[in-house]
Amino acid sequence: MSQDQDVSPTTTTPSPAATAHVVLVGSGDTHFYVAGQCARLRRAGFRVTLVTREAFAFPDWLGGMLGGEWQRDDLLIDPAHIARHGGAYRPVDAVRVDPANRRLTLDDGTTLDYDWLSLDCPPSADPDSVPGFYTARAIHDGRAESLWSLRQTLETSLADAESTLGNVAVLGGGPRGIEFAANLLALGERYGRRLPVSLIDSHRRALPGACRRANRWLARRLDRRGLQLELVATATRYEQGRLTLDDGSHVAADRLLIVDPRRQSPPGLAGLPTSPDRGPAEPDGLSPGVERILARDPEATLPARERAEALIRRLERAIAKGDPNPATPPSLTRWQALNLGDLRDIAWRGNLWCRGRWVRRLKHRRDRAEVARFCGED
Repeated sequence: MSQDQDVSPTTTTPSPAATAHVVLVGSGDTHFYVAGQCARLRRAGFRVTLVTREAFAFPDWLGGMLGGEWQRDDLLIDPAHIARHGGAYRPVDAVRVDPANRRLTLDDGTTLDYDWLSLDCPPSADPDSVPGFYTARAIHDGRAESLWSLRQTLETSLADAESTLGNVAVLGGGPRGIEFAANLLALGERYGRRLPVSLIDSHRRALPGACRRANRWLARRLDRRGLQLELVATATRYEQGRLTLDDGSHVAADRLLIVDPRRQSPPGLAGLPTSPDRGPAEPDGLSPGVERILARDPEATLPARERAEALIRRLERAIAKGDPNPATPPSLTRWQALNLGDLRDIAWRGNLWCRGRWVRRLKHRRDRAEVARFCGED
């Protein structure tokens, strides 16, 4: 996984008078929403190229797939649809970046020049992030294929009434962690069995951006459904089928689902300079819109839609004013909604919140419209 950076790039901002080339490397969540707004970037004076071999996975349906609502193929979206929005698509992988010349080498032997570069791949779990993790029966992460594998394995056990269900621990909370944990519970409920699920998070609230009342309602609901919720806690070691937390307590865990908001650079991408202390550093010529740089900024904690909006605003500001850094940090203004797997979703914006079946219907309608728009079906 990528690491936060302390080294500030010494980027020469592209001339606003010229058409700037933005290259998006990877099929991460943020790039999905940026790709859908290529027309906006073209109006601002950019041309956009997406470089990836992997399909997009619609972010808002990952939890529902884990809980049995969606199938894997329902989530996967062909990146070539970026052409409908005015972008270009290259179904290849980037193997080397040349920051001095702002050039990518692709695995088909060709090169691609860029003015601004953004790296955003689905995050993968690091089995060495906590001592002993590698001894777990299985480690999963937020990628579609990994979640699908976890669901298939659990369904095999759930379908056998005589089988003993292993404990699943979700590490890392926030909205995505809550959604994954709730849908794991829903998967067990579909089979009429209680799947042992725990959620371990360092935050004081299950939903840090929501009000206390919303968090109390959510905690009570998840508790009734059987979730073991460990807040203000961090896993320090894994051994013999259990996690040791920083307060000395233990949580049973046969399978680990690691939820990490940090993005990662494309595997095998060479040429990124390194900082002695922090690993890969932003080289000269890389855009301050690179996801690894966003990861150290206030918008890093925002959902993918807001991260995409922050990236686009930075690019617009760069070409208009020659400064990619926003004058003030972006604020979260949109409603967020979570699929809790039991047909009663929750939505919030600051101190405002609501829940119920009608939230599910509105969320479902919005999600379908978003996918249809990207695919050009609306």
